[in-house]
Amino acid sequence: MRIGEDYPKIEWEFAGLHLLEPNAAIGDALIVLVSFYCYYRIEKKHPFYRNWALFYLFLGSSFLTGGLGHLLFNYFGLFGKSFSWLWGVVATFYVEQAMLVFWPKEPQRIRFKQVSRIKMGAFLALEVMLLVTLKADQDPALGLLLPTVNSILGLGLCLGGLAYYYQKNIDRDFRFFWYGSLILLPNAAIQGLKLNLDRWFDRNDLSHVLLLFGLIFYYVGLKKLTKFLSDLQMRQLT
Repeated sequence: MRIGEDYPKIEWEFAGLHLLEPNAAIGDALIVLVSFYCYYRIEKKHPFYRNWALFYLFLGSSFLTGGLGHLLFNYFGLFGKSFSWLWGVVATFYVEQAMLVFWPKEPQRIRFKQVSRIKMGAFLALEVMLLVTLKADQDPALGLLLPTVNSILGLGLCLGGLAYYYQKNIDRDFRFFWYGSLILLPNAAIQGLKLNLDRWFDRNDLSHVLLLFGLIFYYVGLKKLTKFLSDLQMRQLT
């Protein structure tokens, strides 16, 4: 175990390619599979579900390109990871849009959704400017900084605050969303302290495991709310 410093990057020769971090690629692949599975399984008739499906689609795409970026870093450098970071910002946007669907006051709901769009555009623009200025020898983690801040703001407010509010005022099964967010909280300490359990299971791998559990909790919440949304649609038709 190492705390405060990372293990050397694992190098792997395969099919004549000089690859890096196969352990990270495995974690990325698992998140991709879970995300795409959830995307295809979600009914997309209601805006709440459509936005959640797009969250899983973009998150899966983010980790797909991120996993390839890890493996092929020696060939593509920071550019290989850039799409992963950009799609991560978009994925957060769709969670925000999904959770705002149930905000009770329509004028505020419209305003909050617009703020969410502006936030996404601002973070995408800032991320592109950062990527343009980053040099090849700089720490790749710098490129992840803005998407992480964006996720903390968006997911914290919507899957923490809003989910808890909806649980108290709309349906108790919204609790699964803030349960899932609680699971992700240790990631701040894991990454901040550089808590590495093993060379083959470092801080990023541990964060991947927690994210997998979080994604599963979100999906359970979506399935639990099926009856609530069905009843809501029936009331709107009558």
